[in-house]
Amino acid sequence: MRKIFLAIIAVAFTFTFSPVLAEKLETGYHSFDGQAEFEDVEFNLENAIVNRGLVINYTGFLNAMLERTAEVTKDDASTYQSPYLNAIYLHFCSAALTHAAVEADIANIAICPYVMFAYELRSTPGTVTVGYRRPIASNSKASAKAYEDIEKLLIGIAKEALE
Repeated sequence: MRKIFLAIIAVAFTFTFSPVLAEKLETGYHSFDGQAEFEDVEFNLENAIVNRGLVINYTGFLNAMLERTAEVTKDDASTYQSPYLNAIYLHFCSAALTHAAVEADIANIAICPYVMFAYELRSTPGTVTVGYRRPIASNSKASAKAYEDIEKLLIGIAKEALE
């Protein structure tokens, strides 16, 4: 019984004093907004990734996909309008950080690829949002360290894209 009580206290302490962990559980992504031309942010985002020696494996054009598929997914495609003016996402990975994550726990294969996105809404042209899907590491301390290093990388890339 004492072990259960201590475990409950430990969990409560973690959520009370770790806003990053609590936020991680609330959303699966983190993002930043800035005032800029979308094309400039997209260019900066790609460069922020590549200039760190990373390779972009895939670029998805979400807005284009939404518009292209409206005809088969919407009852009245003639009136459908994507909420985005522009929207992309990028897949990439860091070999060094992924090695560390997988060495910590083989289940951390789920962390890779990292996904970053950028979008501009029709309702707020000129405001561009850049963010990333938050990787969720397993529960070991080594995994937590690997996760922190990956998140630092993603935050740096997102902020650089908006400069």
